[in-house]
Amino acid sequence: MIFRSKFKSLAGVALWAVAAPALAQSAGDAAQADTDADSEIITVTGTRLKGNFEAPTPVLALGTELIDQRGTTNVANVINEIPAFTGTLTPSSTTLNSRQNGVNVVDLRGLGPNRNLVLVNGRRSTPFDEFENIDLNVVPSLAIKQVEIVTGGASAAYGSDAISGVVNLIYDEKLEELRLNAQYGLADRGDAQNFRLSGAWGTAFAEGRGHFLIAADYDDNKGIPKASARKWQRSSPAIVSNPLDTDGDSANPSDGIPTYMFIDNASLFIASPNGVTLPGGAAGNLEFFPDGIARTRVLGDVYGTFMGGGSGSQLGNNSALVVPTERFNVLAAANYEVSDSVTLFGEASFARSKSRGALVNGFSFGAIEIQPDNAYLPADVAALNTPFDLYRTFEEIDPITSASVTENMRFVGGLKGEIGSNWKWEVSAQYGQTDFSNKQYNNLLPGNLAKAANAVEVGGNIVCGVNADADPLNNDAACVPINLFGKGSPSQAALDYITGTGISDTRIKQSVFAAEIGGEAFEGWAGPIVATVGAEHRTQKLNRTVNAPNDNEEFLIVNAQPLRGKYDVTEAFAEVGVPLIDGAQSLDFNAAARYTHYSTVGDVVTWKAGLVFEPTDYLRFRGTISRDIRAPSIGETFVETVLLFGNLNNPFIPGSGTELVRTPLSGNPNLTEERATTKTIGAVVTLGGFRTSLDFWDINLKGAIGSLGAQDIVNRCFRGEEAMCEFVTLDEDDELIEVRQQNLNLGTYKLRGLDFEARYATGLGNGTLNLGAVATYLIHKKIAPTGGELLDVAGEVGGRNAGGMPDFKATLSAGYDADRWGAFVQARYIDGGVYDVTFGPEQLSKKENNVGAVVYVDLSAKYKLDNLFGSNTEIYAGVDNLFDRTPPILPADFISNSATNGSVYDVIGRKLYVGIRARF
Repeated sequence: MIFRSKFKSLAGVALWAVAAPALAQSAGDAAQADTDADSEIITVTGTRLKGNFEAPTPVLALGTELIDQRGTTNVANVINEIPAFTGTLTPSSTTLNSRQNGVNVVDLRGLGPNRNLVLVNGRRSTPFDEFENIDLNVVPSLAIKQVEIVTGGASAAYGSDAISGVVNLIYDEKLEELRLNAQYGLADRGDAQNFRLSGAWGTAFAEGRGHFLIAADYDDNKGIPKASARKWQRSSPAIVSNPLDTDGDSANPSDGIPTYMFIDNASLFIASPNGVTLPGGAAGNLEFFPDGIARTRVLGDVYGTFMGGGSGSQLGNNSALVVPTERFNVLAAANYEVSDSVTLFGEASFARSKSRGALVNGFSFGAIEIQPDNAYLPADVAALNTPFDLYRTFEEIDPITSASVTENMRFVGGLKGEIGSNWKWEVSAQYGQTDFSNKQYNNLLPGNLAKAANAVEVGGNIVCGVNADADPLNNDAACVPINLFGKGSPSQAALDYITGTGISDTRIKQSVFAAEIGGEAFEGWAGPIVATVGAEHRTQKLNRTVNAPNDNEEFLIVNAQPLRGKYDVTEAFAEVGVPLIDGAQSLDFNAAARYTHYSTVGDVVTWKAGLVFEPTDYLRFRGTISRDIRAPSIGETFVETVLLFGNLNNPFIPGSGTELVRTPLSGNPNLTEERATTKTIGAVVTLGGFRTSLDFWDINLKGAIGSLGAQDIVNRCFRGEEAMCEFVTLDEDDELIEVRQQNLNLGTYKLRGLDFEARYATGLGNGTLNLGAVATYLIHKKIAPTGGELLDVAGEVGGRNAGGMPDFKATLSAGYDADRWGAFVQARYIDGGVYDVTFGPEQLSKKENNVGAVVYVDLSAKYKLDNLFGSNTEIYAGVDNLFDRTPPILPADFISNSATNGSVYDVIGRKLYVGIRARF
């Protein structure tokens, strides 16, 4: 029934297509696309084969027109609006991410941004982190002529990471004009201000034998530094245990009362900015205020960690909602025809982006024990003569804040040419370097806090207890005693002592040498057989240094560790296209294979095979099957061993309770590659100005790299999984001695879905009307990231289970362009789903677990001006989220109770922008 309902939704989108311009167009729809003013032809293939051969793998192609119509300041924003993508790492979805906040990456199929390959002009880009994610903030958007998206496995053609597909950013290497753009935008609440300046200039030289392109972008997005700027966040929702639930009582195994429920006005029961004690004991349920005042704490309705109302912290309000980001990038590219058959080309780029976003306020949940002789303790509490644990958040200072700076430079050079009229070749070398610096400001130092909290009076002076005892070996001359009783009571000197800045600096170096040659191998019985062969060698190095508190695990959160690693890759590949039938009907066969040797995982072979069958000139069928891989990254392989300890339950000794056990964390040099089998089958219909396609896809990924928690390792060993027992050390009495944690090839992902696309173009009046629709239906997404039983997370939008995403998304659009003006409208549809796919009515009420569909409507318009900077100047304006649709309330099960899922829904609200574009 669910499938039938979603199929009807797809049919509805198809009907909308006759009233809505394509966000993208398929290579299966046409091998060529007229996308700019001078009608230059762009070949869209998704293959390395030379000539007009069309590969059977589905391809989307975004032109510059769509980027202009959306008024976006980053090409990643447009890509992430395509239904097949999800916003895993964006400035509005990484607000609680301790290191990767403010970046803008793309994630095809929701398999993770490092499982789709990002190329720049057909070549690998340099990653910004140890997991090989690519930040699209480094790309100047005015330099881009087209974005080509291969929506199927492509490792055989392009190499590792192309499990879900490939995103190729293609520069305009034939631009012969100057383009300038200035834009300003802001949310209608007055925040999320954005200012952008960009330019691109291209020119031919040497009587047309050479071409030069330079482009640059500057973008300053002020973001939304505090989530409390939105009313829906200020409602402070939370998911809590339902006190009426009687499940667990043997007499009521299914009582019809949900285990959990949503509440508003939630605050932390276990902390307040003033400092509190929990109920129980002589000093129980107190709240401390400045000037030595202690009162009985005002409690709301208590539900475990949270309570409804009462005196407690609401940490979610202080986190960044959209991380402020500033970026600058510049690109220069040139080519020169050395002879009629040889062209020299080069490319250089530099990019710098900065982001700074608040994560969470410092906190201490009972780790501070206050003694009766504490010098700052109110007298009436000291008279109780009993020690107690203090629960407090530190809101006198800004939250722990992640600030990142990424600098990327990349150089490419090479030669390309022709041999005869049928063969083309290219050799190239490239070097890329990324410097990624991250600082964690205001990070709490629990060790220092414990010493500062033990404040005692000696000779009329208040000092730290470590400096007042008889043991000089534990003295700390820097220790400043802290008054923790009441918000604002700590001195600045004490706050400086208990906080620090975590620093990590990462440098990534990538060098690539590549060569390929392709063309018509020979004439077959149904036409020329085309082939491409090539080789590539890549070296990748990473070195991360950290400051001492990070290295020694002294901070409350993050504690980045040093990392150093390197790997080499040598590859050889071949691709062939063979026409099998030619004439009124055609049938083409396509195959590719790639042999790869990694210095880390050894030899790997990937392959692809597919067919394109065209029974008529208006109908085409296509299908592929491929073996795709992702090799382990440096961050997964070379993590240095970190000695950790954890309180673990020991199931080998019933009733033993918990034990403090060594749980060292390390990389795993024995990791192997992730392997996926990808299948696609689809059809394309072309009738005059109407084109549509429907593709089925299936991805089966095994050996996915992930890590297990120490307790999970122990439990699985106890249940008989011998592979897990390799990481558990027991003594002769079955006492736990050590549990080693490291990345393993344990995970499984099984995805299946449908992609639909339609577009129609026709003349209307003095202009052109473009209508279109793009949709993706996720039939299932069954995942087990660390092994075990598969869980289908298709349709989960609450973000509780890793990888959950809407099961149906569609974008419908319409545009009209006349001589002097144009207008564009699109509707982005996100289907309803559930908060948590593992919840039934016994866990959460049907009303709260069901999440309704959301539609965002975006408008833009442009008008050409006369006699202002020339005849090709236009002003434009637009509105995103026209009806100011607020996101559904989806509270996070976390101490910082954020109210929604920023990777799926718009958290800004209505946003307006205006700008001016000029072409000379």
